[in-house]
Amino acid sequence: MRAVLTGNKYVTAFTLGMQSSMEYRLQFFIGLFNLVFPIGLQCLIWTAVYASQDHQSLYGYDYGQMMLYTVLAGIVAKLVMTHLEHTIAEDIKSGGLNTYLVRPVSYFGYRLSAYMGSRVVSDTILIIVMSVVIGIAMAFHIGEMSLNRVAVAIITLVLASAVQFLLTYTICALAFTLQEISYFFVITTLIVQILSGGMVPLEVFGEAANQWFNLLPFKYTIYFPVNVLNGRLAMNEAFQGMLIQLVWFVLLIGASRMAWKLGLKRYVGIGG
Repeated sequence: MRAVLTGNKYVTAFTLGMQSSMEYRLQFFIGLFNLVFPIGLQCLIWTAVYASQDHQSLYGYDYGQMMLYTVLAGIVAKLVMTHLEHTIAEDIKSGGLNTYLVRPVSYFGYRLSAYMGSRVVSDTILIIVMSVVIGIAMAFHIGEMSLNRVAVAIITLVLASAVQFLLTYTICALAFTLQEISYFFVITTLIVQILSGGMVPLEVFGEAANQWFNLLPFKYTIYFPVNVLNGRLAMNEAFQGMLIQLVWFVLLIGASRMAWKLGLKRYVGIGG
């Protein structure tokens, strides 16, 4: 920890995060299994659903498009979801946050740097897998993919990751108030995954529900980048969605600062 708090502390945090991710290889392979298994299961379910009905499409997706959405949504979910809730909550509950409060280091900056470092290896592999999926989809003319769309989708993915990180960081401020928050995180993670379109396309929930989804940040973390990439959204809709992502980015910066400012007023700092 002392190394992090001297010199270029955030670069050091990034490096430590990357080293940590390479040390826990078993955890990485478990994460890879957690990617493949749900995607495979969902593909089997959708295959059975399409086979049992006469229509060529469901919720505006034909079979190939639904398979493509399912695979891409699973990969994008792995790319943008942070899973930092328990780590940050433990720092708050155990008093580990004290280390950052008494020294000239930003806890937000440290966690962001360490998180980015920890994702280098896994995200590289996920991007390679996604590239293969995109190549197969383009070869079989599934969706309306193009290199221009891929370029725009990369920008939406960066913004989606930023929005998701800030959303997680804001929610973690509840650890200052709630005594037992682990189960709360499990529930919120599941809800966010569903509302983001990580489980099924949001069209499944109907037009009325989607009007509400448009007002929330969640759809812009998974559903939106996937549909920019697969061609379901026109380019003008893609740029409009990117503007909304930027708006949520700014709003969540303010919300996270306010939530943590209020939380720190309640912070006792026992331990550490």
